[in-house]
Amino acid sequence: MAQVFSTYQELLDCVKEKSKEIEVMGSAPDGAPIVAVRSGGDKTPAIFITAGSHSTEQAGVTAAVELIDELDTQHQVYVIPSRDPLGMNGYAYALSQGLGEEVAFDSFEELEAILRDKGELLYEKDETFLVLIGEYGYANHNILGRMGEAPAAAIEPFKGRRIFVPTRRGGVEGTDHFKRAYTLIMGPDGELLHINRFHDTEWAPVEPRCARNLMKRINPGISFDIHESMGIGDRFWLSARNQQDKENQEWEARAARATIQAIADSGVELAREEEDDPASFFTRSERAVYWLDASKRGEGLNLMDFAAVHYGLAFGTEMGMFGSFEQRVMLGKVTVQAAVGVFEERYK
Repeated sequence: MAQVFSTYQELLDCVKEKSKEIEVMGSAPDGAPIVAVRSGGDKTPAIFITAGSHSTEQAGVTAAVELIDELDTQHQVYVIPSRDPLGMNGYAYALSQGLGEEVAFDSFEELEAILRDKGELLYEKDETFLVLIGEYGYANHNILGRMGEAPAAAIEPFKGRRIFVPTRRGGVEGTDHFKRAYTLIMGPDGELLHINRFHDTEWAPVEPRCARNLMKRINPGISFDIHESMGIGDRFWLSARNQQDKENQEWEARAARATIQAIADSGVELAREEEDDPASFFTRSERAVYWLDASKRGEGLNLMDFAAVHYGLAFGTEMGMFGSFEQRVMLGKVTVQAAVGVFEERYK
């Protein structure tokens, strides 16, 4: 049965049992090691797998961990199982980093009372507010995309800081309300983005730097970032990336087709056309295969955008978060295994 990791330390303990080749690439703000795990064989180019940049998407984290010893390949495999160790430990833990002491609460009302009592209130609109406590910002609701009208005086204190948001995802196995903290970061220019950005910027937080430094060293031939999606029930779609040359583009399309067929064969429903279509910066080539154009999105490069520009084949998964945890983990693994099968054909 797929394991739901309650804490990042639980994940580290599990990873240590699966592989002796573990590299510490850096440290999260709380001092937790950001690790990469080596598995597979010795053949190149390497395969790169990661998950957990959104700590709310824990089935992807478990899938990445299980793939360490379940992905049968002669190619080198490098796995970063969680790209947000701090957020993975939950909102109470994130709040304790600013307070300097442990804190507990059982409801959003209790949480909001603590934030108002302990924090410096710098922004409030309708039912959403944002406070500064120690070195960190804390919001009671998601503020991504909602700070455009905030006055400069409210923005300035958060530049270069992390802002933690409670998940408010009741009924999602592996996440639920306070179990994870969604991490946002405000850049020096005041742009507020989540942690799966900044890969193409000189200024970048430690987590994106660790990922791009590893990729520079291993030069992966195929990369995966295992995500989950709230808006599609228990259905699935695949996020593909346009490549820099015709040959890679053909192999990307071939791997995408094989992946979608494998997902359909597993019995899981694919995303419904029009009803489940993602944002306008995606184009669909066939059912449940969407190609992301980062230039239209306008938020810089996420990790798979970065991989496609600099290295080669790159895919993101989007499993519906309201499927069972076991099913979501399975989908993450099937995605990687199916695409790697095509990748291995290329390098016979």
